[in-house]
Amino acid sequence: MPGLWRGFLRWIITLDQTPLVEDRKQTRAYQTLPQVTNYIFCLGGRLRTNKVSNRTKYLPPAVLFIIIIPCVLFSIFEAPYNTTRHDNRSLIALVVLFYYFWLMTIISFFQTATSDPGMLPRNIHPGQWQSTNQFSTFVTPQDYYNIVTLPAHTSKKNHPTMNNSIDIKYCRTCKIWRPPRSYHCPNCGVCIQTHDHHCIWVNNCVGQRNYRYFITFLVGAIITSSLLIVTGSIHLHRAQGVSHKAPVSILLIIYGGLTIWYPLILLLYHIAMTATQQTTREYLKTMSDNSVKNPVMHPRIKRVPTNIYDRGNYVTNMFSLMGQVRGPNLWSPRDKVSQTADWRLQEW
Repeated sequence: MPGLWRGFLRWIITLDQTPLVEDRKQTRAYQTLPQVTNYIFCLGGRLRTNKVSNRTKYLPPAVLFIIIIPCVLFSIFEAPYNTTRHDNRSLIALVVLFYYFWLMTIISFFQTATSDPGMLPRNIHPGQWQSTNQFSTFVTPQDYYNIVTLPAHTSKKNHPTMNNSIDIKYCRTCKIWRPPRSYHCPNCGVCIQTHDHHCIWVNNCVGQRNYRYFITFLVGAIITSSLLIVTGSIHLHRAQGVSHKAPVSILLIIYGGLTIWYPLILLLYHIAMTATQQTTREYLKTMSDNSVKNPVMHPRIKRVPTNIYDRGNYVTNMFSLMGQVRGPNLWSPRDKVSQTADWRLQEW
């Protein structure tokens, strides 16, 4: 019975303190991945999050609190008022729209925060054996420290003869040759496909496999805040502008007015970024002003003439990057593995 209870707790949440599995025993990858990454897995590897520092551990719960509180107030004070009035059925439609976009916001928040952003397997090219003093260790070849430059095709019609190339780099931490547009996230401890940035508000990376969830979260948050302002204003107007007759309406109007700005600025920033076919990581490399630490606050986003991913059209760029194919899960936490035989789970 104690072993069954221990296994159930490990299924609920798998931390790095989980004991190592016996040699050659088949197990699920989520039980050993915390040993080589910074991930924490929940519900048998179906959900994931990151080990957080004391500085940022309260941010994701704070975002969840900001999402839930207005829905509670709206359900208690605004929804009954709008659904019981028979003189204007459009108010009922506003209530339905609010709940629809609120659900879209909270679902996409969990999808962004707990899904795979595009984690790449580790230790695929660890190096070569070298024997010294009767001990054998893996040594990274000197060639792996070089940057490999490969020719690349561009779809831009305005630069048909431009000499295009792409750089392939070796990740010394993950021991792999990174695919194009992939970067190593020190917070997650892994390389991420089409890495945009690590978001401290969701405690996860935003990459190829959850970028559309992140954009959906921003859109849902903006529309939900807008509906709070609209429904609260209608209620206040019908109360003839008397504040003590609709105090919660005033509170929700202020709440919506304050919470709409940050996701709106982020959405406009990502629209501008994707329109120029750039990720945040790629954009940071082109910034000449190193004093600006937050790229969102940078005054101007420009197209990069040497960007081989630029398709020559703002709309095409935006939809191709925002709606990019998620692709397969290259390292599923639910795969059956052997801890001693699988190189991906070893520390070299």
